[in-house]
Amino acid sequence: MTLRQKLGEVRRRIAYIQKRGYNERHDYNYMAAADIAGTVGDILAELGVVVIPRLQSITFEPQAPGRLDSVRVVRVIMPYTFTDVNSAEENTAKVAGERLDVGDKASYKAITGALKCALLQSFLLATGDDPEDERADSRTAFGSERPITAEQVGELQGLIEETGTDLERVLAYYKISALSEMTEASYRRALDLLRRKLDKQSHGGVAHAQN
Repeated sequence: MTLRQKLGEVRRRIAYIQKRGYNERHDYNYMAAADIAGTVGDILAELGVVVIPRLQSITFEPQAPGRLDSVRVVRVIMPYTFTDVNSAEENTAKVAGERLDVGDKASYKAITGALKCALLQSFLLATGDDPEDERADSRTAFGSERPITAEQVGELQGLIEETGTDLERVLAYYKISALSEMTEASYRRALDLLRRKLDKQSHGGVAHAQN
């Protein structure tokens, strides 16, 4: 088989990959990179195909300059080269990864996200999402699947910080790894909730001051 035929064979053998990971803190299932890499990697190894990753670029963008505790954005560009060990044929998939994080694992998470994207998109793998999940429906409604703009990401980030909302809870609720992955439908819902929370906090502060 040629390299392309081998890559097609991978897709033929895999129906979908289940979300076997579970986040106890936020109570949601997720698809682990290890599950994807393990499932796809075993078949690629059998077919004599190796995957060679390369970090093409990495950038760091602070969300609030001057604040050491601020969430920052890490963006990576990762080319993944599928190479046939017998014929030396190559096929490269270049993907982007992005992560917002307050700790020291943002780079790792961005690279992991890029790997998941490369394997899922290269083989058009389904992830076993529940079609009755209302949050999934909101992402697939007509015109709502488009990702939000950088300005909209900044607006959400500002409201999240102003209201003291836990960023990880927001990401977990919408089943995304970064705000930039949020769709317009989810963005409108999140914006409404955050604005109402801010309004409630403001009115509560006024009432407390008057007492």
